[in-house]
Amino acid sequence: MKQTLLALAGAGLIAWSACSTEQAGPQGDTSEVPSGPTSAAFGNRRTTDRFATTRGELVVSPLEHASVLFGWDGRAIYVDPTTTAVEDKHLPKADVVFVTEDRLDHLDPVAIERLRQAGTVVVGPAAAASRTPLDVVMRNGDARLVAGIQVTAVPMYSLARGPGPGLLYHDKGRGNGYVLGFGGVRVYLSGDTECTPEMEALDRIGVAFISVHEPQTMTEAEAIRCVEAFRPRVVFPYHDRRVDLTSLSRALSADGIDVRVRELSPRPERWRRDAVTACAEGQWGICRDRLELARLLDPAGESDPRVVAAREQVRAWQSPFPPWW
Repeated sequence: MKQTLLALAGAGLIAWSACSTEQAGPQGDTSEVPSGPTSAAFGNRRTTDRFATTRGELVVSPLEHASVLFGWDGRAIYVDPTTTAVEDKHLPKADVVFVTEDRLDHLDPVAIERLRQAGTVVVGPAAAASRTPLDVVMRNGDARLVAGIQVTAVPMYSLARGPGPGLLYHDKGRGNGYVLGFGGVRVYLSGDTECTPEMEALDRIGVAFISVHEPQTMTEAEAIRCVEAFRPRVVFPYHDRRVDLTSLSRALSADGIDVRVRELSPRPERWRRDAVTACAEGQWGICRDRLELARLLDPAGESDPRVVAAREQVRAWQSPFPPWW
């Protein structure tokens, strides 16, 4: 009997060893964003909203964190693209790239080079020029026409909070928010900022992307105060990973402002789905790795029943001996 159990245990260890050498598959986003000659072709699985303009539809595709893709007038316009946000090989090349600041989660030279083609125009503040070539440098308050888009650079900066005494997360003048004019529709992208007087003084904004991510940007209360000051018709909160937007949505909706909460952290959910599939197929190592990737970005997702069940399966795989052994 003992010899039989030892033989079974040995077979289990061999199987465990074989499974532990599994190579995880590609971790890239497989969402397809086809290119095309007109803005209508920019619609894809990531597209969430469309707005009528005097020169065709403005197609909005939130990608990740601060990365947004606009399709308009036959052009692909990116704001703050990063490598993980644009890793899908089917994404269109960029006609215009707007960079708000020089930090890596907003300025990713690798992503910009991947999107660059002949004629791509890269726009950003002077601080960004040391990290990637810029075709157009804009300072706070500058206004100009870029590829048919009327662009105004809006100051984005911290007023009170910083990483230490006497320090601010974002110094005034270093980065830009942008107002982009798309055929009569004015779109504001705040970048990383607190509620500044310049933001409160904005006018005629149809669509606003507002950063909500304490402490680096705004709290919900600050965002509510600022948005109610300049009253855009539609608000997209962004930079909002793991932020509860219930209060903001309730307050602004009650004030007649259309709040649209979109998925700006798609990777954790995708990895959770991949983990469940891998466990169902007996690919325990891949299942474990995907669960860990999702947990790092979205710890709250550990309470998902699918995750709980997958964790149990992984634990059983990692413990080949029966409890009574």
